[in-house]
Amino acid sequence: MSDKLKNAIFAGVAVLAFGVIVIGLVRSDTSAPTEAERVDALASAIKCPFCNGESLKESQSTVATEYRVLIAQRVAEGATDDEVIAEFAANFGDSYILDTSTSSWSIVLWIVPVLAVTLGVSVVLWMYTSARRRRQKVAP
Repeated sequence: MSDKLKNAIFAGVAVLAFGVIVIGLVRSDTSAPTEAERVDALASAIKCPFCNGESLKESQSTVATEYRVLIAQRVAEGATDDEVIAEFAANFGDSYILDTSTSSWSIVLWIVPVLAVTLGVSVVLWMYTSARRRRQKVAP
């Protein structure tokens, strides 16, 4: 098998793998979550202010139970997830928000490492094939 064909196959596989990863990251569930699912997600995304590192969903304290009821009330009143999270962040600080997926930068945190690995592998293969070609030219 020629080097050009091997490189073409490798490039095709790399592009296909990258495409699958990007599609998996971008694809989202099209069905709207129920109010109970939203309350669970929000309770998981907010750290209990009086518990040691537990989310409101995990904590069994009275305070966490009260905050879960508060979240359910806000959701029932029609508040968006961002509004509920902003309310807790305003009251307790951003350090109490556990879920970073609400940030527009979260997709960058997933794509940049994939791009870096792809670029690194490409550079290593390019250097390997270049060195191999030079050796073949030198060898009689």
